[in-house]
Amino acid sequence: MKLPIWLFAAALSLSTTAVAAQEHKIRISQHHSSQSGVFNDVIIPVKEFIERESDGRIGVETYPNGVLHGPYDGFKALVTNVTDIAPAFPLQNASSFHLSHGWFLPGGFETSYAINQANEELYPEFTKAEYQALGIEVFLHGASAPYQLLTTKEVKSLSDIKGMKISGAGGPVNEMIAAIGGVPVTLPAAETYSAVQQGVVDGVMLPDESIVTYRMHELAKYYVPVEFGRAGDIPFGLNRATYNNLPEDLKDVIYHAGRYGSLLYADFAQRGAEVGKKTLEEHGVTFVELSEQDSATLDAAKAKLWKDFAEKNDANGYRGTEFVEAMRALSKEFGAMTHDQMTARQKEVGKLDILP
Repeated sequence: MKLPIWLFAAALSLSTTAVAAQEHKIRISQHHSSQSGVFNDVIIPVKEFIERESDGRIGVETYPNGVLHGPYDGFKALVTNVTDIAPAFPLQNASSFHLSHGWFLPGGFETSYAINQANEELYPEFTKAEYQALGIEVFLHGASAPYQLLTTKEVKSLSDIKGMKISGAGGPVNEMIAAIGGVPVTLPAAETYSAVQQGVVDGVMLPDESIVTYRMHELAKYYVPVEFGRAGDIPFGLNRATYNNLPEDLKDVIYHAGRYGSLLYADFAQRGAEVGKKTLEEHGVTFVELSEQDSATLDAAKAKLWKDFAEKNDANGYRGTEFVEAMRALSKEFGAMTHDQMTARQKEVGKLDILP
């Protein structure tokens, strides 16, 4: 059946309009699986936000599963125009960062909402230059739930951890492990499960929302609530050239998409932490209750990490003490910040100097 000429012409006109409406393309790539929470609960809603708020003028293509680059190549992929938005974690380029590592300090913030919002507000003054020195901008800020210790060997007190080989992610995470007497072992994330299963390591330090992702509920026997910091600076970076080539109104869309993404990442971490603990309970993992003495020992170890961080950065000219004081001030102000409170705060502070 042939279409009437007027209907064919109308359809052609609509098709041409739709194609013309897409003026820019943005690629979001990541090493996370297409089944992961980061992809489905953060990146997909961000993609939809950008396309909707730009009225279709920006088309977004997503590339999960490490299709465009590996987990340690996000920075390079951004500056060489392989991608436009991608994970840019300080831990994966640790020697190039200084104050940014402060977001990993233990016990700093009560919720993922609080630390993400604090990161947004302190970023322009304290850490923006570290990312820009590598040729990128930060698109959204992310933070995990606090790191906890899961072991295959029995733990009744902190003294039982001494000498245990514990898998960590390097950098500040390994400092946490050493602070409680463990022996840090840095492994690629993909090898964590087999390393625990085969006894290469006795346990793993990871955030609550990663328990199910790494299937530690299948292997761990003990959960030790050390509350030893968060992966507090795990942002997605932005290709500077891509951003600079956008007209001002679409730059505004990208800015607000990033703030929405920071909120979504906090949602993901908070929700994932609850699921992780519940899953451990369902699999019969023992939750260790630390004594008052052990808790005091942990507090002292955490305080030392804060002190050492400030002094080390001060000595190297990086405003460590000022940064620590600013973090603590916002932590006190934000308390147990919720989703709604973070949304209200975003409106209250208005547009921040996050992007150029």
